[in-house]
Amino acid sequence: MLAQASSAVNRTATYLSDRQLSDWGYTRGSFAAAMVTQVKADFDAADKAQVANAGFQPVAFSELPA
Repeated sequence: MLAQASSAVNRTATYLSDRQLSDWGYTRGSFAAAMVTQVKADFDAADKAQVANAGFQPVAFSELPA
């Protein structure tokens, strides 16, 4: 998934001028790295939220039916 994000960012960067990237505070290299880092952070946050909202209670082996 991160490879797809990196590919998409690189394709997007080809349509942006150096001036536009500079106005946003990026270079071509830092833009790609920052966007991939953001996507990774978004996925990590979604994973944590999914685990927190899983709604299950761990079951001890002694509680399992025979």
